[in-house]
Amino acid sequence: MEKVNSFNGYLNVFKEKGMTSHDVVFKARKILKTKKIGHTGTLDPDAQGVLVLCVGQATKMVEYITDHEKVYEAEVILGRETDTCDLSGTVISESDQRIGRDAFESILTQFIGDIRQKPPIYSAIRVNGKKLYHYARNGESVEIPERDIHVAGISLLEFCEDSQKARIMVTCSKGTYIRSLCRDIGSALGSLGCMGNLIRHRVGTFSIIDALTLAEIAEKVSHDQIESLFYPLAYSLDRYQCVRATEQGRKFLLNGNKLFQWNIHESLDDFYLGETLRLYDGDQLIGMGRYYQNDEGNYIKPTKLL
Repeated sequence: MEKVNSFNGYLNVFKEKGMTSHDVVFKARKILKTKKIGHTGTLDPDAQGVLVLCVGQATKMVEYITDHEKVYEAEVILGRETDTCDLSGTVISESDQRIGRDAFESILTQFIGDIRQKPPIYSAIRVNGKKLYHYARNGESVEIPERDIHVAGISLLEFCEDSQKARIMVTCSKGTYIRSLCRDIGSALGSLGCMGNLIRHRVGTFSIIDALTLAEIAEKVSHDQIESLFYPLAYSLDRYQCVRATEQGRKFLLNGNKLFQWNIHESLDDFYLGETLRLYDGDQLIGMGRYYQNDEGNYIKPTKLL
């Protein structure tokens, strides 16, 4: 029987073009000889860049890493609309409207801040219990609800008036579809738009600069450098405030019981209702919790234990 290794932590993988996110997880399991691996946000097969893998106990932290802000470099192709909102799809409409650089750059401000966005029908979002791409593949019509997203910033990197192509850098919240953004930019300009190349530069503090390809990870494994690949469980969680149990509260925390003011070191007055918090026993991350207020008083309830 093949030995199964046990690792805990995050892997910052550079996903290359032509692979699905599931492919990356499958290959990583083979390389590391471990089964418990999940990813923190799908990248389309034609996209490349940062794909954070959660290994072992880190799989319990997927939702918190997924919640991080992301940075993308995207190619916007004007004058063309496809059913997938990118070049992999079928062209459904074209426009010969010519857009200048100044007009393109000025329209970007409309897409900064809290905005509503309609996801592409070729996506894994569920509507009425079924993923949208199932409707698309079966030729069924469905009302796609808009979603609230936040775009912290968009900058223009390059614009070619001859080819009607642009490159933009986008900093955005989870749930943002860059394909939809490219479509909507084209529409706002009185033209059409779809996405070309896409590179994810950052997920939280996981940067493309430090990302390793699967081949590079396999090379490190072959040289017995596995441990150096992993980021610790608490990495990239600085956005969440920290709560440390007292000696009396330690047993409560480890058993997943509620934490009150008397059994933690921090003041509950420093937290807001519903805030997600990191929970520690000394210097060891134990899990995540949330701050509540009700008839029982103010307390923190562990919601995820490692």
